[in-house]
Amino acid sequence: MNGENLLTFALWIITLRLIAGTGKFRAQLEPKVAVKHVNESLELVCTALDCPSEATFTWKSLGDISVGGVMKSNQTTSHKMYSHIRTEHGKTVVCQVDCGGLKEQRTTIIEVYSFPSDPVISRTNNLTLMCTFPSVYTSEFFNLQWVLGDNVLKDEEITFDAYKGVQNVSSEYTMSDKYLGKNITCRGVLNLRGRPEGQKVRSFTAQYGPAFFNISSNTTVKVGERLELRCDADGQSDLTWRKLGKSEVLSRGKVTVIENVTWSDAGMYECEASTKLLSLQAKVGVTVQGPPNLPKFRLSSAGNPRAGDYVTITCDSDSVLPVELTISGASLNQVEKHSSSISINIPSIQLKDSGLYFCDAKNELGSKRSSINITVQAPPRNSTVLVYPSAQVMEAQNITVHCSTVSFPPASIILMREADGFQEFRSTNGTFHLFNLKSEDMGTYIVNFTNELGYEVQTFELIKGPPNLPKLRLSSAGNPRAGDYVTITCDSDSVLPVELTISGASLNQVEKHSSSISINIPSIQLKDSGLYFCDAKNELGSKRSSINITVQAPPRNSTVLVYPSAQVMEAQNITVHCSTVSFPPASIILMREADGFQEFRSTNGTFHLFNLKSEDMGTYIVNFTNELGYEVQTFELIKGK
Repeated sequence: MNGENLLTFALWIITLRLIAGTGKFRAQLEPKVAVKHVNESLELVCTALDCPSEATFTWKSLGDISVGGVMKSNQTTSHKMYSHIRTEHGKTVVCQVDCGGLKEQRTTIIEVYSFPSDPVISRTNNLTLMCTFPSVYTSEFFNLQWVLGDNVLKDEEITFDAYKGVQNVSSEYTMSDKYLGKNITCRGVLNLRGRPEGQKVRSFTAQYGPAFFNISSNTTVKVGERLELRCDADGQSDLTWRKLGKSEVLSRGKVTVIENVTWSDAGMYECEASTKLLSLQAKVGVTVQGPPNLPKFRLSSAGNPRAGDYVTITCDSDSVLPVELTISGASLNQVEKHSSSISINIPSIQLKDSGLYFCDAKNELGSKRSSINITVQAPPRNSTVLVYPSAQVMEAQNITVHCSTVSFPPASIILMREADGFQEFRSTNGTFHLFNLKSEDMGTYIVNFTNELGYEVQTFELIKGPPNLPKLRLSSAGNPRAGDYVTITCDSDSVLPVELTISGASLNQVEKHSSSISINIPSIQLKDSGLYFCDAKNELGSKRSSINITVQAPPRNSTVLVYPSAQVMEAQNITVHCSTVSFPPASIILMREADGFQEFRSTNGTFHLFNLKSEDMGTYIVNFTNELGYEVQTFELIKGK
């Protein structure tokens, strides 16, 4: 055997040893059966044994239903932990392990039970006993036995509905007279796989005494309704009604009545049945329902807040039933909360936040609303002074000064002029009217805005202004007609000297240092139509007026053009273009003498004649007409060669 073969043989031997030294992969789940009381904790451990790679774990139940709990895993182990076992956790749990494609699974059974306390024995009438085991649950059978000494008087086997979970288990037993004075025992027996038999026992000595035949069940009543509670016992018992926690007797006898229920009537009521031998009590709960009480609305600050304060608005409800509280109003977006209290914060309250705020408390039986009026106080801010029509004032002009500010309480507004030794003028609404102003009224004016929280001052300057708007007028009433004699006049009522200028349309500019200027047009024509201006100018500025002159004229200089020619071939088409000079625009009518003056009209003076024949030749008349007159043109269509 050569060296290469020896090396191959040696590697094969090592491989066989490695394979022989590796165990077979398998899964393990502990514990196999877990028996746990409701609310106990449980930990299941699933382990991958002899898995050479990292294992993955999957927990499920038969039928692939979720098993709940919390899962924590590493390379070889997975833990399924339950901090508080519930009845729905009682099932077969599967742990599936995947080791590099090899899969194994193991199962465990979780048995859940509840058997927390001793039974309670009560009497429903003189000879009938009721035994109740509270909060019982098992997946197996539960035995409830009535025992006298070594004799089992009654044995009940109770089957549980897993979907109903933990429940109270009760059994009645009616004694015969021979048992009176003897000790009767109620015993419950719970058997579970993997757990010793559990028992809970309570004994009762049968004797004569009061027994309840009937008592009102827990009841719900609305505010304002009548409440009647009834308690029946054997004929030898004295019945007394009390409200639990109070010593005074509400009434004696079977029935107690509250005519007009209020919220304070809610609570537990006790009926006591007593004989000379002993007494027995039974309780009934009364729940009072109704619309919520009026919610309490309050502001964190005492009195009206000042602008910039941090303010909290709170609304509380002391209603018994759950309520939905809503705060709204003023500048606030509506805020809702299912709670007995709700608050909103306004970090820096401002004047805009002033107004009425509402708190609505609502439940299924109605609603109530409270309101609070918040008035934010602030010194004058953002004050403005506006002068109309302008602070540039003409001689003898009237002006109005509008003053406004943002404040509360409202500010008093005082107008003063420095040159008058601060003579004061007051206004209730911030508006001042200054009449017939002169040169000596020009200067600096001060406006003082003041309330109890502070003040703000604004100033403005009145200065002499440019000339007033000049008046531009025409000698003729309405639009002039072509050929009329027309005068255009411009006047200025400014106190300071002005320079007047008339210009526009076909006019050469005319200037004059005067309070009035005129130009004459002896024979006005259509070309003189257009916009004319008058500019009044002094050292402080200028003003311009305008007037639009529209000259009216009957049709003149009318023309008729035939395209391509007035010599027409058979079946030819031609176009007739007609134009005139007039205002208002003339209507244009085309007629042919041979047709008895049949008319054709055109809105733009263009006529299209199609497919002309010999009979279409002859004289055509074009009439140009407006409300001032007319003009006629003719043309001849002749047959071409």
